Amino acid sequence: MDLTDFARIGRIVKTHGLAGEVSVAVTGNLPPDRLVGLDVWFVPPPASLRSARILGVRPGPKGPLLQLSGVGDADTADSLRGTTLLARADSLPRDLPPDEAEPDPIGLRVLDEERGDLGCVCDVIVTGANDVWVIDGGAYGQVLIPVIDAVIGDIEWEAGTVNVRLLPGLIEDE
Repeated sequence: MDLTDFARIGRIVKTHGLAGEVSVAVTGNLPPDRLVGLDVWFVPPPASLRSARILGVRPGPKGPLLQLSGVGDADTADSLRGTTLLARADSLPRDLPPDEAEPDPIGLRVLDEERGDLGCVCDVIVTGANDVWVIDGGAYGQVLIPVIDAVIGDIEWEAGTVNVRLLPGLIEDE
């Protein structure tokens, strides 16, 4: 079995409450209510849990909230934060339109017009207005970049790079 047998469902963004629910940034156009009963795998797999079944889905303040088998407390849910959810492609509903979502930005190298290499996208913060990319590994330390047209330029998925134009004040040294 190889990774082409799997489809990306989304990414666990944060925990919600004390009962182990997780907030998920869903990838593509799979309706959240169609996720119930789906077996999912976590990538990278945390030490505590490699896979689970989605037991329930409900709307949350910033995306769907999932209840997963084997996840009954906030600590276990927190160990899943940042992982990508994969499901077997043949287990997804067949009546869905093709996935038109862009790939996950984690790992993209970020290049600023003036400052050069800023590092790589290591996390995505989902907010109500727009996502924020957390950039780490460059000479400027950790940089938060809003995912808006004024900042994000060309994304070259094949090359793994994104060109940006930072707004004043986004880097502490300024």
